[in-house]
Amino acid sequence: MKTQNLMTSAVTAIVAAATLSGSAIAGTIRHDRSDAQYRNFANQFTSVGRLETGFSIGGRSVSGGCSGTLIAANWILTAAHCFEDPLGNGQMLRSGSFTLGSTSYSINLGLQHGGWLSSGRNVTAGVDIGLFRLNTPVRNINPSILYSGSSEDLQVGSYVGFGNTGNGLTGQNTTTFGTKRAGQNTIGLGSRLGYSNQVLVSDFDDPRSVNPSDPLSRPLNLEYQLAQGDSGGALFIGGLLAGVNSFMSSIDGRTDADYGDYSAATRVSSHHNWIRNAISGLAQAGVVNSLPRTSSNFGPTTLAQVLIDQSEVIGDLSQPLEVVKDTWDNSESVPEPTTVVGGLLSLGGFILARRRQKLAQNKA
Repeated sequence: MKTQNLMTSAVTAIVAAATLSGSAIAGTIRHDRSDAQYRNFANQFTSVGRLETGFSIGGRSVSGGCSGTLIAANWILTAAHCFEDPLGNGQMLRSGSFTLGSTSYSINLGLQHGGWLSSGRNVTAGVDIGLFRLNTPVRNINPSILYSGSSEDLQVGSYVGFGNTGNGLTGQNTTTFGTKRAGQNTIGLGSRLGYSNQVLVSDFDDPRSVNPSDPLSRPLNLEYQLAQGDSGGALFIGGLLAGVNSFMSSIDGRTDADYGDYSAATRVSSHHNWIRNAISGLAQAGVVNSLPRTSSNFGPTTLAQVLIDQSEVIGDLSQPLEVVKDTWDNSESVPEPTTVVGGLLSLGGFILARRRQKLAQNKA
């Protein structure tokens, strides 16, 4: 039986006695490859950044760390579970920041996919996805383009994130969140592992032993396994954003990101119209709201989040953040606003989406 574990915001509770040890390097890699190869590969994915979230729990400041991807000048795509406090107290974040390169941006608004809560936070259902809006637009980095096709199965994909490091023999070191890295895997639809096809999956292959009958068992040159802190990061296929890093699972009962563990990402093509509808409806005057044009239940144990000292938080978590309720559907896309009349079309998109929702409720 597979054990599923969230790669939940893997930099977390800041308490009086919390400290960070070890180097800040992300993800688990092949034991026979250098870490520099994975870090250099990550440099190709400039739209993937470090996400930090702030909470107030019992009078203490608590900080969480995930990853996220720029998909428009003001918008970040990430995992829904990155909105929730890392201590499991049911608190929603109060502030957030997103860092690309050496520049950090404050976040002023967040939206979890409604299916995340209605499914009982079931990561295997493929609804672990959310959006953040930045206070100011990113000017010097091109946003990622969303994958909207249906041919992800058995394609080579590239995972990108800021999660813990380690290798296939040792598994992850749980005190090493912070530096971006990337690696590759053969990607399959979730049904190959008994999950929803709104999930994309891969396995972490040991190059010393390959199962020729398993189409996912193809150890690549930079074979990679998601680890804590990669949550909310990106899975690219053919240069397009195809997945949002969500969870990992195992068959040996030890979900520690070693050889044989599985990585899973929420499938972006399943939520393509939801993403566009939500951004069009939530955009406000002065916010760049056009997206780049597209091409054709927790398991028995959740992953503990990594503790960091206050000094390790690199973004500004002092600005308030509003989390709004999801009212957006995935049935069809709202027409994309132009930069000339973005504000008016944004309002029109909001009204159109709300009308669709009311019609659907009346039919029900």
